[in-house]
Order: sequence, then structure tokens, then C-alpha cells
Amino acid sequence: MTQKHICLMGDSIFDNDGYVLGDPGVIEQLRRALPTGWSAFKAAVDGDCIADIKEQTGNIPTHTTDIVVSIGGNDLMKLRHLLTRVTEGAKLADVIASPLAAFENSYGQMLGDLLKLGIPVKICTIYTAIPFEDPAMQAFAPNTIGAFNARILRQAETHNLSVIRLDQICTDPQDFSKVSPIEPSAQGGEKIVDAILSALN
Repeated sequence: MTQKHICLMGDSIFDNDGYVLGDPGVIEQLRRALPTGWSAFKAAVDGDCIADIKEQTGNIPTHTTDIVVSIGGNDLMKLRHLLTRVTEGAKLADVIASPLAAFENSYGQMLGDLLKLGIPVKICTIYTAIPFEDPAMQAFAPNTIGAFNARILRQAETHNLSVIRLDQICTDPQDFSKVSPIEPSAQGGEKIVDAILSALN
């Protein structure tokens, strides 16, 4: 089996160490699960957005054979104020039309820059089953995130990239941190690691 050296890029989906209450974060879970001779490195930074991936590329180890990216959730969190317009009667499709186009453009440019490195890239969707406490987020966030995931999937098809469907993997309330519901718990992290390894194999 060819040895792989994996670099995790993105946000707190992979940089969740501070949210798992003493349990291992995703990077440590991945390292423990890797076959002998494989390695994993974390360039992901809690709080980062699509625009920050360019800076993260400077931290990619030179021996990296595979990149896995999970990014975009924080970009969407910056748009949550728009849901107020939906609760006041505006149509969701109209409210998010412009942000959707801007998101896809930024995401596509990010992927294009990453692919110039010549390293295989796999990307993740944004999970939709987040146990938000805010009623408006509970009501409208899943469909909103789903619309942005559709753009991620379209970019994956455009660039011929494999996708790890976090929206289909993290579906249990226990998959999310009790410290912050938008971060993966240790249980969610284990599912994410299994999906990464499956995609790599």
C-alpha cells in the first residue's frame, strides 16, 4: 500500500481540539487510525474562511501526498443575519441568491489555487444537522446550508474532485460539540475520520 501523508485544511471541523472536552480532536483521531507509515498534519485553523486557505497553503508540508479541505461554514455564519429577512416574509431563494454566487466564485477560485500545487485534493460539504438553539436557525439553516452545498458539489464536478459528504455523515445531535454546536464532537470526529480514510482508500 502506498504511504500517504495527509494535510487537513480549513476551519474548526478539523481544528476542533478546543471543543471536545478532553477527548482527542479530529487530527489526533486521524493519526491514531492511520496505517503504519502514514502521517497527518493540520493546517486548518479554527475560525478561518475560504479567503484564509491561501495563507494556510504556506503551512502545507513538502511531503504531503493528499489534501482534505473542509471550509465554508464560517463564511455562512457571517450571513446568518439574512435569515431575519426570511422570518419577516422574504423568500429564502431571493435572500441568498447574491451570497450564493459570491460564495461559489470564492470557493472555485480557492480550489483553482489549491490544484495548482499538484497535490490531490478532496473537499467536504458543510453539515446541515447542527443543533442550533435559535428557532430561526433551526427552521431555515438546513435548507440554506443545503443550497450552498449544492454549489460546493457543482465546483467538485467542475474540477473533477471527490467529495466527503459531511451533511450525510454528521446527522446525530451527539455528533456536535456540547461546547459549541457548530463544531464536531469526538463522536462526530470519529465519523469524519472514517470518511476521510474511506475516501483516501
